[in-house]
Amino acid sequence: MAERAHPDDPGFRRSGTFALRKGIVPWWFRNLYRAEFFHRYRWASRRAAGRSVLDVPCGMGWGTSLIAGATERVGLDISEEAIEEAQQRYGSLATFCVGSMTDLPFEDQRFDLVLCLEGIEHIPREDGPVFIREAWRCLTPGGILLISSPHRKDGKHSGNPFHTYEYPPAELRDLVEPAFTVVDSHERRLRDIRIHYIEARKHES
Repeated sequence: MAERAHPDDPGFRRSGTFALRKGIVPWWFRNLYRAEFFHRYRWASRRAAGRSVLDVPCGMGWGTSLIAGATERVGLDISEEAIEEAQQRYGSLATFCVGSMTDLPFEDQRFDLVLCLEGIEHIPREDGPVFIREAWRCLTPGGILLISSPHRKDGKHSGNPFHTYEYPPAELRDLVEPAFTVVDSHERRLRDIRIHYIEARKHES
């Protein structure tokens, strides 16, 4: 399943191989993609304590299962196959359901914290504001949205075929701010990609 991280994916394992003149030998190294994956869920966990949390899109549920301290963990993804896998792997740790980012199947003010970590770039640009409105609707008063998304500093597309639109940081902030107050942001480098992180609090209507 494309772009859905799980611990069996070779791209997220701790170890790899290292080429020497006499052949290929195992070598432990810091997997940058794995490190970034864990960073975003540690970042989310610091805000999840005592809160009900929606993780969307959750993929195969690995990240959702890592959210620490939450009173409730719910993962949502549009892929039925991914959700079936998530339920098998992590169903004892979280609730998983099929649904669209542009039509969240939850009542108003259902969650205290909504996560969209490396997800907004997977939907068309015109659907971005729809998701933001849906996140706002599903959050309790004063609820928090955490969103992260990759981009290239030179403005070019990363070349990832599963990324529909990659937001420059200023545009990502502009996307969020009509419905939320940005309270914190930071950026991290992953080779030639920058990952922009935003923490935002729900505006009251």
